Amino acid sequence: MLDPEVVYLNHGSFGACPRRVLDAQSAHRERIERDAMRFYIYDLWTDIDRSREALGSLINAEAEDLVFVSNATSGVANVIANVDLRPGDEVLVTRFEYPACINNLRRACEQTGAELVVVDLPWNPIDEDSVVEAIMGRVSDRTRLAMFSLITSATAVRMPVERLIAELNGRGVETLLDAAHGPGCVPMDIKAWNPTYCTGNAHKWLCSAKGCAFLYVHKDKQGGFRPVILSNDAYGIKAAIGRTKRSAFNHEFDYMGTDDRTPMMVVADAIETLGGFYTGGIDELMERNRAMCIEARDLLCGALGTEPVVPDSMLGPLAVIDIPAPGMDPRVLRERLMAEHRIESMIVPNPGGDTPMIRVSPQVYNSMEQYRYCADAIRSIVGIS
Repeated sequence: MLDPEVVYLNHGSFGACPRRVLDAQSAHRERIERDAMRFYIYDLWTDIDRSREALGSLINAEAEDLVFVSNATSGVANVIANVDLRPGDEVLVTRFEYPACINNLRRACEQTGAELVVVDLPWNPIDEDSVVEAIMGRVSDRTRLAMFSLITSATAVRMPVERLIAELNGRGVETLLDAAHGPGCVPMDIKAWNPTYCTGNAHKWLCSAKGCAFLYVHKDKQGGFRPVILSNDAYGIKAAIGRTKRSAFNHEFDYMGTDDRTPMMVVADAIETLGGFYTGGIDELMERNRAMCIEARDLLCGALGTEPVVPDSMLGPLAVIDIPAPGMDPRVLRERLMAEHRIESMIVPNPGGDTPMIRVSPQVYNSMEQYRYCADAIRSIVGIS
């Protein structure tokens, strides 16, 4: 449903939902309105399970270890509410974590007396070792929880999460993996990675309906792990799970009162839809998106006279490109691209200087012609002949 008059080059922010998935969501909403009583008491559970199983297969996680929340930030907030932080504990993050997630951690530290330790991660890492060394160098015997992204939002670095989780597990530190850019973006293997917690959006690279993310909690932590919002069955949970035939962990997250659960119910439809674009399924789609990302990055770097800032080995289907326009406000450049050229893009500040950067995040509907048009538009705005 993207506006044909707009060159949409910002899939990474909010995704884009195929009509087939929206049609499935509309059908669910019509079912609700026909008989809401039946839906919320009986039908909801089966449809949530369908999506949970499809997602579990995609990211290699046991379905019962997954629940759905509205977005990755909500997933982070629920984890923080279930971690017993105390005065003297340390919570580790990097300076490139998503601001909303850091804000929730900051508030929890203020309320509990724990300390938020921010790692001064290099924004343009030369290799995985530089990232691992920076983070592990700040781990102490007081570190209780470490949160880091699978792919950083502002700098588009695919973090070496496999190594980080393994080393932190070895130090007895709980890990919270923010995979906002995760399912459908890059291959994920929850069983192999073995994080304590992981959350990721379905409405970004999986192209599901807006307002859906998953939360994974390791089996060892599910006992007593509860949503921030408790519903009617909170203190009658044994009878409730006997009725719905699921764990208390699944039951309490699957139903938190009357809200719109249709974004969660169509995750299976989104996975099926994306899997049908190429004969190789979602794996081939992810490979195609990453290849186009690198090609678009190289095109923009060549047109703007800049160099890639992150090695290919640390890229998924997102990359940032420096724009040689010192002092230009990123917001101004983004707004001019839209107003003058009808290009919707993500322009971010360069954390290592005073220039703006453009983030590329191609999806199946994008083309290299669009990126060539974007390169010419940027050149005209910043005055590159």
